Amino acid sequence: MTESLFDTKFTSESLSAGNEAAPVVSTPQNDPPATPIGQDEKVSTSLPSVEDMSNASALINYRVLVSAKEAGCLIGQNGQVIDSIRQETNTKAGISRLQPGSHERILTVSGTLDDAARALSYFAQALCNANTETFSTYSYFPLKQLSSTPCVEGETTILRLLIPNAQMGTLIGSKGVRIQQIQANFHISMIASKSFLPGSNERLVELQGTVNDLYDTLRVISRCLIEDFSSIVTTSYYIPRGGNTTKYRGTDRRSSSPGISTTLYFPNEIVGALIGKNGSRIQGVRKVSGASIGISEEVDGKTEREFTISGSSHAVEKAKDLLYHNLEREEQRRAEAANTAE
Repeated sequence: MTESLFDTKFTSESLSAGNEAAPVVSTPQNDPPATPIGQDEKVSTSLPSVEDMSNASALINYRVLVSAKEAGCLIGQNGQVIDSIRQETNTKAGISRLQPGSHERILTVSGTLDDAARALSYFAQALCNANTETFSTYSYFPLKQLSSTPCVEGETTILRLLIPNAQMGTLIGSKGVRIQQIQANFHISMIASKSFLPGSNERLVELQGTVNDLYDTLRVISRCLIEDFSSIVTTSYYIPRGGNTTKYRGTDRRSSSPGISTTLYFPNEIVGALIGKNGSRIQGVRKVSGASIGISEEVDGKTEREFTISGSSHAVEKAKDLLYHNLEREEQRRAEAANTAE
């Protein structure tokens, strides 16, 4: 067995459910769930105790959203970090492939309640140990930090849990009592997004705190989620996608003149942003790339418009890259605006 890369002696100072409740943390930035909480009497208000071992052998699967740079840190050189965590915690862990045009990857961790919590804490420790200057600050949902409190380098970090909306009730508790107790008892920030992640019914739950506090928190969260484990069967899971590979189609063909011609198809509602005010944005793409770009007129009954790009192979590829860059920026702006509005 290789030497441990982590401090395996976590200090657990969590409060049992029967203890007197700590003062409730005021968290006005916390988002309400998509469905009302508090109207169903079956939704619990008290936290399960970490000493409750009735479901200790139950298996739980966590999905955590990470950026591409964070994923590299969690994998480590030649897989050293993730392999060590798997071995030391007796869990299964993996990170999804990076999709072209996307900055997001999914970390999955499967194991018993406490083993999975310990594995996630080790991943949090790996993030904490990393040089924070190497990470980008994302300005768009879902990678954008929900909490307004910056992390303290070397002390606190963030985990972005992806939680099926069907389980949010058992996690938040009646009238938000559970989420407030978790924050107060374990000294962490816990914020749930209002909106689902695109194409799914998962919501993002951001945890921010020290490694020890995150470990205690995750042990309790595991016990909350396992109470309503059967509800996840209808979950549509979030899949990171690059905007230039899945949403927008295109065809390449040889032009009658030297070079190539490519036709891209974009939804009508995005075309205005790609053209820009008075055509400024598309003119910039033409000038920088050296390619010729023609745009079809909007036709009733058609949901897309054609962008025909002609020129040398280098010019066409440059124009495509610029168009997709502008597209990604616009999608990020809209996603951020939608999240703020809600």
